[in-house]
Amino acid sequence: MSFQRLVYFLFFFFILIQAHAQDKYSHFKAFPKIPNEVDTYLYKNLDKARTTKERLAYLDTIAQVFDKTDLADSILVYGERIQKTITALPKTSRDYEYYKYRGIYYEALAKRKLGLLDEAIASYINGLESLHAAKPIAIYLRLGLAETYLQKEELQKAKEIIEELLKLAHNNENLNALVLTALADFQYRNKEWEHAIATYTKVLELPAIKKLDKLSYRIRLNLAKLQSKNYTSLQSLEQFQHIKKECLAKGYYGYYIKAVLNEGYIYLKQQNYEAAEIALSTAYINTVSWNRLELQKKVNRSLVDLYVTKEDYKNAFNLMTQYEAVNKTIASQQNARQVRELEEKYKSLEKEREIMKLQESKLKDQIEIDKQRTIKNAVLIGFLIILIPIILLLVVYYQKLQAQSELNRQQEDLNRKEMQSLQQEQELKMARTSMKIQTRERERIAQELHDSIGGNLAAIKLQMNKLDLTTENAFNVKKQLDNTYRQVREISHSLLPKEFKEQSFAPIVQNYMDQFNEPENQSYFFNAYPEEVINQLPKKLQVALFNMIKELTTNAYKHAKANQVMIQLNDIPEEKSLSLMYEDDGIGFVPNHSEGIGLKNLKRRIDELQGNLAIDSNPGKGTVISIHIPIRSE
Repeated sequence: MSFQRLVYFLFFFFILIQAHAQDKYSHFKAFPKIPNEVDTYLYKNLDKARTTKERLAYLDTIAQVFDKTDLADSILVYGERIQKTITALPKTSRDYEYYKYRGIYYEALAKRKLGLLDEAIASYINGLESLHAAKPIAIYLRLGLAETYLQKEELQKAKEIIEELLKLAHNNENLNALVLTALADFQYRNKEWEHAIATYTKVLELPAIKKLDKLSYRIRLNLAKLQSKNYTSLQSLEQFQHIKKECLAKGYYGYYIKAVLNEGYIYLKQQNYEAAEIALSTAYINTVSWNRLELQKKVNRSLVDLYVTKEDYKNAFNLMTQYEAVNKTIASQQNARQVRELEEKYKSLEKEREIMKLQESKLKDQIEIDKQRTIKNAVLIGFLIILIPIILLLVVYYQKLQAQSELNRQQEDLNRKEMQSLQQEQELKMARTSMKIQTRERERIAQELHDSIGGNLAAIKLQMNKLDLTTENAFNVKKQLDNTYRQVREISHSLLPKEFKEQSFAPIVQNYMDQFNEPENQSYFFNAYPEEVINQLPKKLQVALFNMIKELTTNAYKHAKANQVMIQLNDIPEEKSLSLMYEDDGIGFVPNHSEGIGLKNLKRRIDELQGNLAIDSNPGKGTVISIHIPIRSE
């Protein structure tokens, strides 16, 4: 490899020294660095791509740019990257199949451009193994396979594929133009020059050639070589120079090299060795720079002929040595055994397709035989027709038995649920009756306390006020009488407060809570939501709730030593219940170990309403009490 680089730099140095001679003959351009026609934004977008599909689209676009400029090494790299990237896609998706064969196509194309023809054949056949022959991508792969056979001079194999493709591609303008060009290439290599000229000319006249600009230069180059026999050297030289200039401007660097190579051939025929050496050396530099081994061999061979003609045997020998080194490089990269196996697989695949066609024909015959068998089995089918209804009747009878058993089970469940419902309803009626009796008894006791005992105490108080009670004992008796009278009033009001007949429930509770608040500092709060619904609750339920709130507030004030008390009463329509939430910042207690009279009274009141109570409290952490009471329609 070091020798190859040495030769490369020697020729490049030679070109620089003799650059003054270029304008004398034509403009030649050497590329010591590979031209990069890929826009920077494509690389940036490739790095920023978020999805596998976006990444594949940018890889495919970059590979197309390298295909245009004939940078085979780069095409190979991006073809392999596409095949690695598709592993992140599910194999059932359309994108997976599309990009899989695009990657194989680029890989095979790059190997063909690099002169690794056997490996290119292997890649093409690998892609064709699982593809239907009529698919467009399969046609492109088979076309590439045919062109590779042409490069290998295996003309018969190429001809067979091209003839099949002509039948498949006639409905697609672009594919048809590509296949016809391959046919002309075959005719050219098979020395059918008149036919080749006619076919190339036909393709250039097709409307599709306007979209296939690069293909048109390939055809024009081949036509120029074919027609050079009928033209003067000057006319042919002008043709190649014109093609070379346009290809350089459009970035078709592969065809640019071929045009320079043909220009060098003409200079060699003219015995203009100086111009021939410049042209061929320029082409040689580019083929070495781009690692185009197949083109490098052609240019190398032409340079050997040039130096032999000039009797410069030293350079001729060096270049011939380099020519053999290139051949060895190509040979070492081939894997002929694997290729032969793949070719056999491909042939087997074609044979299998032919066998499938024969099997389709046999299948039609088999269908006719089956019809005959159907007639012969008519008696057996008739017997089965009679047997099937019997089996169906048995199945229906069995299903009926299962349905009856399931119905009996459901009926038992229904009866059990009805019994439970009746039992619960009876318990509810008893609870309601008990509540009514308790309420009437409380009303009666309240009335008695208020009318009889309260009235008597009031009368005694009035009579004592008329007396002149100046002694200390008399004053104490009067004071005890006032206290007794006040207690009787409180008891009667607590049993059935008069306020519930005159005011709404929420204001009554709020007024009661305000007794514990200081004038400038409200620390006992009550909230009812929705207030209008709470105010419409039955009076008996309002009295019970009020007594619970009084019990909770009294305990908070006397025992819990709470500074703040929050009481929230909510109606929950979807649950048909009331929620009473109490919270204080008092000293707290252990619920299971501390149960005074107030807590017992609270539990008793809740049990009477068939509610439930939950207490969350710890010493030093305050108390939270949650009460749920069902609302039952009277």
